Amino acid sequence: MVERVDHVLGAPDGGACRITRVGGLTAKRAPVVLMHGMFTDRRFWLSDRDIGLAAYLAERGHQVYILQRRGLSDGPDCGRARLGLVEHMTYDVPAMDDWVAARHDQPAFWIGHSFGGVTAARALARHVAPDRLGGLVLLASQYQHAKRMLDWPGHILTRGLVRLRGHLPARSVGLGPVDEPAAAARDACDWVAQGRRSGLIRDDLARLACPLLAVSGSADRVDPTAGCRAFASATASRDSTFIEAGVAHGYARDYDHPGIVISKDAQREIWPLIGDWLAARSQGVSSS
Repeated sequence: MVERVDHVLGAPDGGACRITRVGGLTAKRAPVVLMHGMFTDRRFWLSDRDIGLAAYLAERGHQVYILQRRGLSDGPDCGRARLGLVEHMTYDVPAMDDWVAARHDQPAFWIGHSFGGVTAARALARHVAPDRLGGLVLLASQYQHAKRMLDWPGHILTRGLVRLRGHLPARSVGLGPVDEPAAAARDACDWVAQGRRSGLIRDDLARLACPLLAVSGSADRVDPTAGCRAFASATASRDSTFIEAGVAHGYARDYDHPGIVISKDAQREIWPLIGDWLAARSQGVSSS
């Protein structure tokens, strides 16, 4: 049974996030921060039965921190603070970076799935010093392709639903197991529209020069490979690896959007791929 401890991470604007630390304090390899996408939460990385990528990486010697976005149902009270992606990028990720840096003596690695990867990439480029950043793993992360409900004209329906319900009811409309705060849904629409119509997101990515591993799934219709490849290639990383996980590329299956992390095949193929990539870049430095 993996060790897990929950903490509350406060942000300068009054917001707060739930952090789950996975693994013992004697972990030898670099710390890892996990950021989930939309319509899900920390359980994407670690189930209530202690199964998940977080436990796997902890067993491989990393101390793992799951950063759950503010405003989700079982998170800490945020008072009147806005519960958007903008605040998560601007306040929560830098606070998480400070938290980790105060407890570890080597740079952290960050892993983001779906829009969690988009948020991580933008936040790290804008708000985290390069010497604190060991590398970034992007799993099915992009904004340029598909995303019909976040761009014109589909975003009209999304915004209307949010206005009517006061949040985005992901569970009732079959988008995922976790409902989204209104501000997060509006920000996602804005980011897709702005990213496609301006260089805003590309400018952020151009400042990101850390080691990068990006993995897409051949059967992913939410964040297809073409968009994931374009997103990764927009960074300035000189140590960049892009992998399309599918049968044509030697994998057991054509991975879909959640399956690239939470399927049994992913446990056998994708988790070790990530673990080996991290191990090659984080050799045996002790935690503080």
